[in-house]
Amino acid sequence: MIPGPAPSLSQWAEAPGDGLDGAASALLLRAPSIARMYDYFLGGKDNYAADRAMADKALDRAPVVARLAQVNRGFLERAATLLAESGLRQFVDVGCGLPAERNVADLVRRVEPSCRVAYIDNDPLVLVHARALLAGDPGTGAFGGDVRVPAALLGHPGLRRLVDFGRPVALLLLGVLDFVTDAEDPRGIVRTLLDGLPAGSHMVITHTERTPELEALAATARRAGLAFTPRDRAEIAEICAPLEPAGPYPAALPLADAAGTDGPLPLVGCIGRKSG
Repeated sequence: MIPGPAPSLSQWAEAPGDGLDGAASALLLRAPSIARMYDYFLGGKDNYAADRAMADKALDRAPVVARLAQVNRGFLERAATLLAESGLRQFVDVGCGLPAERNVADLVRRVEPSCRVAYIDNDPLVLVHARALLAGDPGTGAFGGDVRVPAALLGHPGLRRLVDFGRPVALLLLGVLDFVTDAEDPRGIVRTLLDGLPAGSHMVITHTERTPELEALAATARRAGLAFTPRDRAEIAEICAPLEPAGPYPAALPLADAAGTDGPLPLVGCIGRKSG
């Protein structure tokens, strides 16, 4: 997730010995991946037929999803830069997905080159690709983890070696809790993650807001094995409630002063801190 040439995702998927064997890669590629669909919505090329088919189906049901992905990415860039400018020097990007043109390390190191950045995802192909791009950069790392098991995520030994949890951390959850079901307790996940961070840490959350077309899309996604769960504004506020808001949050995105805004979308963003 640092600039520079790197093998394509398809090359890594076909290369045994880099964390996946050929059979495991083939099995993964037959099912749509949220990370690769997101890449497709952003105009990327690291996606496969199953991802494109599901993404096109999503666009048929709810054309707004491509714009949601773009605005979500814009808010990530805005929030990461803002937190680096406010003095944070450690960032944990949970559900990082595939590398984009400007990633968290690129953004925050424009503010302060010493920033350390951890990328976490539960998609094995994402991790293979990320580790290839991060090779030789001691200030970054890519680790396997699932937000639905928050204590284990924060306890990953590699993460603990990279990030000093005695100092404030910025933890990013962009478009992640939308794929956590009510039974998996998204507010409890936020509380557990917050409890594991030192005072002065910040958390950034985005979450899709429920609309009739997104509810219809969620039903289609569930049939494909993807637990997409848009929620209403009150439910999203409840998820963000453990945080002390840093600004006018939770707020509809894009924010009024965002570049190129054409009005709010069914997407809620929040930047909050851990006090005390």
